[in-house]
Amino acid sequence: MKLSILVSVLLVAPALAQAPPGYYNSVDDSSPQALRTSLHNVIKDHLKLPYTGGSVDTWDVLDEGQQDPNNSNNIIDVYRNRSYMKFSSSYNREHSWPKSFGFPDDGPDNYPYTDCHMLFLADAGYNTARSNRPFRLCSSACSEYPTDGGQSGSYPSDSNWGSGSNAAGTWQVWSGRKGDMARALLYADVRYEGGFHGITGQPEPDLILTDIQSLISSSNTGQNESVAYMGLKSVLLQWHAEDPVDAREMQHNNSAFTYQGNRNPFIDHPEWVDCLFNGACAPSGSVEQYCAPAVPNSTGVPGHLSYGGSFVAANNDLSLIASQLPANQFGYFLCGTARDFVFLAGGSQGNLCLGGSLGRFNSISQIRNSGLFGIFDLPIDLGSMPTNPPQVVTAGATWTFQCWYRDFNPGTTSNFTDALEFVFE
Repeated sequence: MKLSILVSVLLVAPALAQAPPGYYNSVDDSSPQALRTSLHNVIKDHLKLPYTGGSVDTWDVLDEGQQDPNNSNNIIDVYRNRSYMKFSSSYNREHSWPKSFGFPDDGPDNYPYTDCHMLFLADAGYNTARSNRPFRLCSSACSEYPTDGGQSGSYPSDSNWGSGSNAAGTWQVWSGRKGDMARALLYADVRYEGGFHGITGQPEPDLILTDIQSLISSSNTGQNESVAYMGLKSVLLQWHAEDPVDAREMQHNNSAFTYQGNRNPFIDHPEWVDCLFNGACAPSGSVEQYCAPAVPNSTGVPGHLSYGGSFVAANNDLSLIASQLPANQFGYFLCGTARDFVFLAGGSQGNLCLGGSLGRFNSISQIRNSGLFGIFDLPIDLGSMPTNPPQVVTAGATWTFQCWYRDFNPGTTSNFTDALEFVFE
């Protein structure tokens, strides 16, 4: 394992946490097929990195993508949730879509083998335990693989669980990273649709998620296949819904994008999963970015607000994500029931864009620190919005959100991100 000088330099600046402007402009989400075709065209033809060797390889990308926000010399592995010193032999690379199911032999025509959206750093022992088992639900009869800092001892707790072997086996990921694994495989299903790489002309496999055991078993042939299957699709869709996108997953997506040139769209737009895989392409709710771009902060770029989960009020699984913030500064999220515009509010160098009934998510447990990468997030309890008096978010209601954070200009001051308006479904 190594870390190139280029990667080391890039780590001193906050990572971008969303796609660059225009990246998804060509996407058509009017129907599942239109979304699949247009998304594939956006994310295909990425740069193939060396698995090991060269100026930048997959080790570099993953070491950056899973860097411990509290210790830049360490990474946090995906299964054990343990912080390991970089270059340690205690962790290795996990193929979330096991390479034995469709692409075991690396080479110039094997793009999924080194695709960093599908690769994760994992505790070596836990990676061996997972082996090539499909993702599916386990039970208390399975073997437990606890996480650092998590509860354990009773199914499902905060642990990974496994049983069996090969295509008939089971690997259940712990609650904090099961969405990451789901979105990695959902990405694979859309990125790899057969045909040829548009730049190199190399053939690519068609990777398909399924619940059909016989199809998964047929893909474990020991050689590269033109069509390969993995799953379980229904379980992965469930995990996607249960574990929203968070700052760690965004960091992994940003690192892969920096070096291989494409993004995992289901991290940037988790709502597209419902359209593409469940046929729900016309929700009654909506979300709109406004008051954008925000006033640039001391990093030279404006703070940005995005979200994970859904805007279905009854699901109560919305998370807010602030990014492009100054490193190691604290802040909190705000809510309102309308749009407004207050220029340089309260002496800040940014503008408050919320109105109506206002609230602040600023209890001790809700105040966040931006860490090394200038990112923090917060799950929002839609059943208790911090207005006076507290309110419950209901279907059809309109709510606005923004983030306030500490900044410098050049002395200590504050700033705001852009804002989001939700019409909840």
